[in-house]
Amino acid sequence: MSLRAIAYVSDAVEDLDGAGIDHILAEASSFNRVAGVTAVLMFDGQRFVQYFEGPDDGVDSVYQRVLNARSHVHLRELAHGEVATRHFPRWTMASARIDAEVLSGIVDTEWRGFTAAAPVDGQRRVGFARMLELWTGVSGELEPAAVTLGS
Repeated sequence: MSLRAIAYVSDAVEDLDGAGIDHILAEASSFNRVAGVTAVLMFDGQRFVQYFEGPDDGVDSVYQRVLNARSHVHLRELAHGEVATRHFPRWTMASARIDAEVLSGIVDTEWRGFTAAAPVDGQRRVGFARMLELWTGVSGELEPAAVTLGS
């Protein structure tokens, strides 16, 4: 079975509070489980970055929900395409609150698909590798415990 992934950044709507984020996470986790999709969501208080992966039909279903969600605006796709393996196999929806500068470092770097390769000769990691490093650490150990975004 082929796997596909999508990563995007978007702006949270102004009135989104902790309880609203908790609701989003609970609904997304349930939907993703049924769709066979695993995902991570990062939030800096104003912007979201989400990465999700799974079978084609599951990713399509999740992406339609994302595109129609009223919790965010100005969605910009960072990358989409096939992945050889799941990077977050145990999380239907992990979440973390991160610093705005860290989020900018992920979003504002080049995204070349979903390669997790280490940089060569001291080059900076590109978008996906920087996001993956945030979740797995520099040495690529297994996923740490997720931190809840909401209340």
